Amino acid sequence: MRQARVDTQALARSLSAAATGHTAVDLRFDAFGLGVTRVSELAHDAGFTGALTSPNAREGCVLPETAEELVAKNWWSGEDPSVFFQADVISVKRVPAGSPVSYGYEYRTAGEATLALVAAGFSDGVPRTASPGAEISLGGKRFPVAGRIAMDQMIVDVGDHPVTLGEVATIWGDSPSLSEWADWSRRPEAALLAHLASRVERQWV
Repeated sequence: MRQARVDTQALARSLSAAATGHTAVDLRFDAFGLGVTRVSELAHDAGFTGALTSPNAREGCVLPETAEELVAKNWWSGEDPSVFFQADVISVKRVPAGSPVSYGYEYRTAGEATLALVAAGFSDGVPRTASPGAEISLGGKRFPVAGRIAMDQMIVDVGDHPVTLGEVATIWGDSPSLSEWADWSRRPEAALLAHLASRVERQWV
């Protein structure tokens, strides 16, 4: 499973909060198929809303009359995350201390550890430039990506934490966040969303 999930309720909350502060959402960098609307046009669009309840629906709020009063905001931004990128654990292996991991053996385990293989790599949209330093979460706990991110997968050092086959790993979402991955990879958040591959299933929930 490789899945990019948009939480429409979180998105609605974020957009409603933006609307109350005279903030318009900039959809020009949309990666999930929403219609493109320029900020300069929003002030004259009576149908624009501060909340989206479906990929194609807008309803609800009144914006200022002039575009100069609007402040652009990316639709995925905010403390209430709306975009989650997740993938399954497809292999679990216990290794001794000092075990080399991934291409070039740039990472070695500090002690005896469990390595989890996660079924998402740079061909799916996980940026290679994020390692070393990137993290993912399993069971609500964060772990480092071990070594280089490969084409179809990446390895995570979970230490002594229990992990099972088929468990869902969160690459970005609430923790770690999309903005953290943008910092680790030195790429804009919009680019990370736009580069998710076609085989990554999109879901609106």
